[in-house]
Amino acid sequence: MADKLMQGRADKIHVVMIAYNGMVVLLLSLFMGLTQQKVNSEMLALEYLYSLSALPVPAEEMLVGAMCSFSVMAACGYIYGNVRRLPQLFRYCVFCVELAAGIFLLHSINLSYDGVVLLLLADFMYCYQGEKQLRMMLLVMAVIYGLIIYNVSLLRLDMVSFEAYLKYYSTGMQSLLLAVRSFIGYGNIMLFVVYMLALLQDKSKENAEIADLNYRMLMTNELLHESNNRLNISNAELNHANKKLREYAMTIASLAEIRERNRLAREIHDTLGHALTGIAAGLDACMVTIDLAPDATKRQLAKIHAAAKRGIRDVRRSMHMLRPDDLEKMVFKDALRKLTEDFAEASGVQVDLQMDDFPANLREDQTEVIYRIVQESLTNASRHGHATEVRVFLLQTAEKLSIIVSDNGRGCQDIKKGFGLHHMAERVGLLGGTLEYWSEKGFVLEANLPLNLQG
Repeated sequence: MADKLMQGRADKIHVVMIAYNGMVVLLLSLFMGLTQQKVNSEMLALEYLYSLSALPVPAEEMLVGAMCSFSVMAACGYIYGNVRRLPQLFRYCVFCVELAAGIFLLHSINLSYDGVVLLLLADFMYCYQGEKQLRMMLLVMAVIYGLIIYNVSLLRLDMVSFEAYLKYYSTGMQSLLLAVRSFIGYGNIMLFVVYMLALLQDKSKENAEIADLNYRMLMTNELLHESNNRLNISNAELNHANKKLREYAMTIASLAEIRERNRLAREIHDTLGHALTGIAAGLDACMVTIDLAPDATKRQLAKIHAAAKRGIRDVRRSMHMLRPDDLEKMVFKDALRKLTEDFAEASGVQVDLQMDDFPANLREDQTEVIYRIVQESLTNASRHGHATEVRVFLLQTAEKLSIIVSDNGRGCQDIKKGFGLHHMAERVGLLGGTLEYWSEKGFVLEANLPLNLQG
C-alpha cells in the first residue's frame, strides 16, 4: 500500500528532470563537438589550439562518454523509482555508481553543465529517509562542494572550458549562448524546486495516510481487545449461569425425587395400612364365627383373600414406580445382567443378553426406563407367552438407542395394550422415544430412545 501512496506527482516531475537533463547534456555535447568540427573545417585548428591551455577531448569520445554516463544515471534513477524494496547495502551501491557516473559525466562535458548535481540530489532525496539521511546528505553536499571547487580551479586543470569554445564565435553569439546556458540552468533549478515541493507533499500525504491507517489499526485493535474482554466476561457469566443452572437442576431433581418418594411412601402406607386393617378386622370376625357359622366364616375369608390380593396389587403398583435398588448400587450393565440372570434362575427361562456396543455414559432416567422395559418384557414373556427363550439386544446407532426383546412364546394375534405395555409406552414417550411391538413366532418389542448422552 505504501508503494501506491508513493506514486504521486514527484514521480512525474522526476521523469521530466531526467529527460530535461538528458536533452541538455546531449545538446551541450553536440555544441562542443560541432564547434570542433567547424574549427577544423575552417583551417583554424592550429590557431585555436594555441589559445587553449589543454587539448580538447575528441567530439565522438565526448558524445559517447557523456551519453553513456548519463544513461547509467538514468538507470539508477529508474531503479530508485520502480524497485523500492531494496536491501540497504544495494541502495548504497547504486547511489555510489550513480555518483561515479555523474562525476564522469561532468568531466566528459568539461564541467560545462553542473545541473546533473541537482539530479543526483533529487534521486537521493527520493529514496533515502530516516536518521541515516542526514549523514548521507552531508556526504552528498561535500561531494557537490568539491565539484564546485573543482569548477573554480578549472584554469589550473587540463580541461577545455565552455568559455573556451565560445571564443570561436562572435561577441554577440557568445552573449546569446551564455544566456541560453544560464536559462537552462535556471530551468533545471526550477524543476528541482518544484520536484522537492511535490516530493514533500507526497511524503506528507503518505505519512498522513499511514498515520490514519495506524490509527485505524489501533482503534481496531482496541475494539478487538474490548470485544475479547466482553466475550471473556460473557463466557465467565455463562459458565457461572450454567453452574447455577446445573445446581438448580440438581436441586429440583432432588426435591422432585424426595417429593415422589414421600408420595409413594404415603401411598404404600395408606394402601398397605388400609389393606392390613381390613384383613385384621375380618380375621377378628372369623375368629368369632368360625365355630358358630362355618359357612359365613368361609365367605368372610374369601372377602379377606380378595382384599389381600388387592392390597398386594396396590403395593406392587406403587413399588413399581420406584427406582430399582440394583441401579442405585451397581453399574447399569451389571444391574441389567443381574436382572436377567436372576430371572432366568427363578423362572427357568433361558435369557440371552447382548449389549457389548451399548454406551456406558447413559443418564439415570434412560437407565431406569431401559431397566423397566427389559424387566416388564421378561415378565410378560414368561407370564403371558410361556416362552422358554428370550433374547435381549441393546444397540447404539448414530442417532438413537434401540432395545429389542424377542421370545419364542405362543405370541398373540390380537394384542391388547394392558397396564405393562401402557406403562412402558409412557416411560419411553417421556424421553422422546417410540415403542413398537408385534407378534411373529413369539412376541417382539422394540423401543427406540434418542441418543442424548450425559457429558
